[in-house]
Amino acid sequence: MSHYTFGSHLTAVAELSELQPAERQCIVACCCGPLSRYLSLSPKRDRIIMNPARSDEPLPSSELGPRCIPFGLHPYLRVRIFAMPQGRPRLPGTDAERVEARRQQVRENVRAFRERKKQRTLSDNPTSSSRSHEDDGSSRTSPSKSGPSSFSYALQSQPPPRRVSVTRLPIDQGVKWSLGLPFRIDLGPAYSGAFIAAFNYRSQPTPDPGTLETSPDLANTPATSPRSLTPVLGSLEPSPPSPVDCLRVEICYNSWTTAVSIEAMSLGAEMLKEALLAAALSLVSLERNDRRIAAQAIQIQTVALRRLREGFNQYLNDKDPQKATMLSATALACSMSDLLVHKSWPGFSLHLKGVGALIEHASPAALNTFAAQENFLGYRTAQVSFSFLERKGSFLSRPEWIDFDWRDDHPDFSHPAHRLLDIAYQIPAQMETFDKCANQSPNALRRHLKKLNGMVSELNEWKRDLFDEYSSEIPAYSTEAANWQGLHTDVIKFSNIIVATSFTLFTGVRVALFSLVRQIAEVLKENDESAIPVLNFAIQESYKWSRISCQCLEYFFARDQNVVGRLLCLFPFDTAWLTFAELSTSYKMNMSTELDWCTATSERIKESGLPVFAIRHRD
Repeated sequence: MSHYTFGSHLTAVAELSELQPAERQCIVACCCGPLSRYLSLSPKRDRIIMNPARSDEPLPSSELGPRCIPFGLHPYLRVRIFAMPQGRPRLPGTDAERVEARRQQVRENVRAFRERKKQRTLSDNPTSSSRSHEDDGSSRTSPSKSGPSSFSYALQSQPPPRRVSVTRLPIDQGVKWSLGLPFRIDLGPAYSGAFIAAFNYRSQPTPDPGTLETSPDLANTPATSPRSLTPVLGSLEPSPPSPVDCLRVEICYNSWTTAVSIEAMSLGAEMLKEALLAAALSLVSLERNDRRIAAQAIQIQTVALRRLREGFNQYLNDKDPQKATMLSATALACSMSDLLVHKSWPGFSLHLKGVGALIEHASPAALNTFAAQENFLGYRTAQVSFSFLERKGSFLSRPEWIDFDWRDDHPDFSHPAHRLLDIAYQIPAQMETFDKCANQSPNALRRHLKKLNGMVSELNEWKRDLFDEYSSEIPAYSTEAANWQGLHTDVIKFSNIIVATSFTLFTGVRVALFSLVRQIAEVLKENDESAIPVLNFAIQESYKWSRISCQCLEYFFARDQNVVGRLLCLFPFDTAWLTFAELSTSYKMNMSTELDWCTATSERIKESGLPVFAIRHRD
């Protein structure tokens, strides 16, 4: 590079036309950068002009750097030009400003990446949102892809189509979801009973394909998200089965299914769909005794739980009541999968507490949509058993959670079981009060008994209304020979599933109520002999209705396969078993036959895949 001597320090000028292009570029960059205080460009950018006011100042060494090229010499100033490094030019501003600019750029890149990822996810399943408002009679099919035999190959290329389809079917009282693998999984009928049954599943030949769906064209149909099913499951589907080999497995969620049907088709419902798929695969693994499908269910369940935790964290930040329904429906689906895999009612109860916390936090005002109302009704029926088991009151016993403005307009709230729940939820609150203050004064105990007597009257009135409503055309129930021998010769055969679920729940509520009356009268009789007749009557009623409760049980397990595994019947059975054990230990009554029958029945229930609440051993 040549050396130039500027002219007078007042009008120091260097012509850029004399320089090579690379030299000219370096000089222009320095005039706009570190030497801008000393040098400047002419308006036409063809000459360099030195600042006269600074011509006698020494050039700071900090602005020269080790890699310099001598360019020009002035009597009072040596001008040096940086050798510009290859790459993008340095951003203007201070170091702190440049750091903040880089951070902002990183944030923009992350946001753009997430946006592209979201768009890819939506494009993987393009029909999930566009068909959400179609007619109920339309068949909704989302064919997935069948995984390759090699896992490494699956990581390198898009997996081929899988034989998986999802169907939405209209039925009398709502909709029903069907997930087809090569066999079929029906995610329940919609609200048709009083209770949320965790695993009502059965095997039977596939229905007429014309009533369900046509087989998807695997060569021409787009695939759903590859994350919906991984190659592990794809390897389990070797060839299209014949109709005789197909199985249909049903999970009956009742009122909750309607809420799920609405929420599952909305945007952002990936965690709910994965939780439902995990529950369905858990049932299939039990039905077929297939550990590979069970492992697949656990894998999908893990993803659903992770998304559920992320959803809870987001809910805590924005407090959006509209998200409470989606989160609570997903929590219920995850709880059912956990129940199938781990056979743990305490774990199921913990999930229910999370659902209850969401609903209570959102307040009754958030129940302004049909999906939210259906989800609330499903939780309401599921929670009652655990409120009795834990002997703790619930927010569901408060008037604002019973007397809704929309109650008369909602068809499901007129179900007799929900009218029974209005009474039933008051009893655990009374249990909690008695447990906290067992050593109350006699007057307080008498007032307590008076409240319970009013609840007994309400239960009697409810029972009369039930049989008046359903006995007009056909008898509400009859008896037939018992298959489970050892306690009674006849069992109750119900003619209507509504009567079966409602009346069985009624027996459990009545036994629990008179057990509390018996406990209070036992304490009161020490100071008031008038409590002894009350105690004797409570013992008789507890025993009588415990026996009736056991007579109802066989209907759910050994009779109509449509109601197999109803969770509802476990609470009355557990209450009856506990009553037999207490009468045996506290009052020296001979309950050996009853206790032996309960022990044998618990084993029968376990064989169906449904765990009992507790094993009530004799002391």
